[in-house]
Amino acid sequence: LATDRRDDGMSAQPVRVRMLGLLPAVLAPCGAACARPFMNQPVERLSEEEHADTPPFVQENGERAHAIAEHLFREFGDDVRIEVVGLDSLRGLVLGVRHRIGKGFAIVVGDGEVVRDPQDYESVRTVVAEALRTRKVSAA
Repeated sequence: LATDRRDDGMSAQPVRVRMLGLLPAVLAPCGAACARPFMNQPVERLSEEEHADTPPFVQENGERAHAIAEHLFREFGDDVRIEVVGLDSLRGLVLGVRHRIGKGFAIVVGDGEVVRDPQDYESVRTVVAEALRTRKVSAA
């Protein structure tokens, strides 16, 4: 069994960043979104139908989640593992109750630091950077 270690001797275990909320189906890790890389006509039509049937606030949540994820990947790369969790799933329901997220959009970093309804990247960046710093200090 190979160990996952960095050159500096610290574990390369990424910080988990869970995006929790009512999000568009195209952000879900299964269903038609899985076929997106192949982009055939039926999938394209289904994606357009989903977009037309999705309420505006859910589309806005999806756009914010996507923008924040892009920034996180650009800045932190493999040091973060982003998970999309819909509030309408069992896992989302459990996380929502555990972290007292009743509606809207939130980001859960690591084992429980919550950024509620983030409007910009900086609020999320600060929490993720602190989680990474804490992880590195505790590994030393």
